[in-house]
Amino acid sequence: MASLGPNFQTALDLMEAAVQDCTDELWQANMWEVPVDTDAEVRGPDGNLVTDPARCHALAQRYGQPWYIAWHALEVLDANLTGYFVAWEPWSAFGGKGIEDTTTLSTPWSRADLLGYTDYCRQRVVDALNDLTDERAATPIGRRGQLYAARLIDKLGHVIEHGSQIRQFITAAGVAPATREKVGPDVRIKPSTGVEAGVERGRR
Repeated sequence: MASLGPNFQTALDLMEAAVQDCTDELWQANMWEVPVDTDAEVRGPDGNLVTDPARCHALAQRYGQPWYIAWHALEVLDANLTGYFVAWEPWSAFGGKGIEDTTTLSTPWSRADLLGYTDYCRQRVVDALNDLTDERAATPIGRRGQLYAARLIDKLGHVIEHGSQIRQFITAAGVAPATREKVGPDVRIKPSTGVEAGVERGRR
């Protein structure tokens, strides 16, 4: 399983690049229309229950925007890296907020926030794979009893899926990928010179 490390880092590279390249105009743009779940309570940034249909619809659209898609993918990975062998808590930099709190945020997370979370998840992957034993890899977890190793591979694909969705969305909007070059252990971004002519909310 330790050999999966580079695969995870590549998946996170894909997500990181998509987040970096997403423009301010697209950061809160809808990638798809999100229907309102009429059976679920919706709470706004003030913590109060929202009953106005138009306001509920507007808040629900957050679940289809690039910043949320990135957050969702990273949090799902972060939470599942624990295998729930220990209690999972949201990243401390988010002040205890998890994706179930999406509609209560006063403002969406910024690109800098999500890039910081990506870096945090990179280290989480390293730590989880270093601690992985054959016994832990073969341990059934979750309601479906999926093996921990299989769960990790599944969430690797999940990051790739959502990073690719963001990339496809911004590319369709005419945003050219920034040119990146390797400089020692780091990747440096060269700004682009021009432009080219389904997520389950609150689920880990």
